[in-house]
Amino acid sequence: MFSAFLLKFCYNYYGANQLEGLSILEFKNIELQDKEIFDAYFTKGYYQGSECTFTNLFVWRTCYKIRWAISYNSLIIKVTRSNTTFILPPFGANPKDLPAIFAEIKESFHGESFQVRGIYEEQVPILEEFLHPDHEIIEDRDNWDYVYDRDSLATLAGRKYHSKKNHVNAFRKEHPNYEFSIIKPTDIEECIAFADLWCEKKGLNDDGLRCELCAVEDALRHYDILEIKGGLIRINGKVEAFTIAENLNKDMAVVHFEKANADIRGLYTVINQDFVSNVLTDVKYINREEDMGIEGLRTAKESYKPVFMTKKYTLTI
Repeated sequence: MFSAFLLKFCYNYYGANQLEGLSILEFKNIELQDKEIFDAYFTKGYYQGSECTFTNLFVWRTCYKIRWAISYNSLIIKVTRSNTTFILPPFGANPKDLPAIFAEIKESFHGESFQVRGIYEEQVPILEEFLHPDHEIIEDRDNWDYVYDRDSLATLAGRKYHSKKNHVNAFRKEHPNYEFSIIKPTDIEECIAFADLWCEKKGLNDDGLRCELCAVEDALRHYDILEIKGGLIRINGKVEAFTIAENLNKDMAVVHFEKANADIRGLYTVINQDFVSNVLTDVKYINREEDMGIEGLRTAKESYKPVFMTKKYTLTI
């Protein structure tokens, strides 16, 4: 078994005394005051995955029972989705410590199998150094992030965006006096009310939508503390669309939420274009997160022509 392999490796590498010191990890709930700790780990590397921000983890913390711990000076994040609990790859880990870290995680699962999800392509060869040959890392296509050229989203230039441009032109012709603006503290309650209405139209009997509404509200209520960016569109003085994002690294921003009145033709395309053009001006790429295997969402994300995907992989230990 892999756990036995790890323990043997740790015994040989660290010696018996240190191996005896391994203890079950103490996982904690995520609190706002933890932001500085998470940010320090995320800035140690050049991460391109949408989950590598404190905001994303904080606003989904309740729905996905997200908890964290420190092991060998690395950040360990535990997530539960669809009744499956898994670990994200250790952040800030020294490769030589990985066997001991995984052994400690294994102990926290009481010796049961667990998954490591969100493994990035560049992490695969590092992890494979410490894996038993019987364990393989497999692609997790449903969770690949879609990454777009920022300038392309801002201009929608070229034949590949012809249909998008048509939607934009139709919207601006029908709503010549619409207003785009950056979200301010005075806009928060109105955006929350719009999100509530949006979810109600979609059907609040859906657990996923209820979770998303909670996450959106959390992001908006902690807008300043989380240091996120937002934009909204008003038509006849009423909020009809808004979006929330933040910088993921020096080259890339990640869009966490984007809500619009689906009854208004072209509004989704316009809020996307206006936000990128006016707010996300300091990056080269825009990460619009994964499609979760939802066919309609995949079609929509592919229609914006990503320049690359942030590939992710899963390992079962």
